[in-house]
Amino acid sequence: MTPDPRIGVPRAREELFAAHLLATTGFAAQTVALAFRAALAAAESVLLELGRPPEPEPGAVVAAFVRHVVLERGLDPDTGRLLRSLYNRAELAHADGAVPPGEGPAAISDATTVVDVVDEWLKHSDYVAIARGEGTPTRPRPPRRRR
Repeated sequence: MTPDPRIGVPRAREELFAAHLLATTGFAAQTVALAFRAALAAAESVLLELGRPPEPEPGAVVAAFVRHVVLERGLDPDTGRLLRSLYNRAELAHADGAVPPGEGPAAISDATTVVDVVDEWLKHSDYVAIARGEGTPTRPRPPRRRR
């Protein structure tokens, strides 16, 4: 199955690239918003892979990601915290547009971390393999003890 480039990690990487462009031209609020959008696209891809279609509201996607991926399936809790933080920063940026210039690069860095962790998790997660119908991944058996 070929991944749809309009969603998931490919889309997240595209959004990160655009966020970099905005950051270099001084659009801090837009950079924060796009960095969050990148992380959100990655979170949505995990939920889709697990057979849990994401809600249209970004806050609901963040909550579902934390619940179903971080808490239930053991993804690094820092990733969930970064996603929640990006959501909060994007909401503030949208509310008043007053974002300090250094916040854009920080948001890009945090979003890149989320996207990278999600990408690796999607590639190596037993939960995703099971959700895809690939069954339980085979693992080498531990050596038997000799008596």
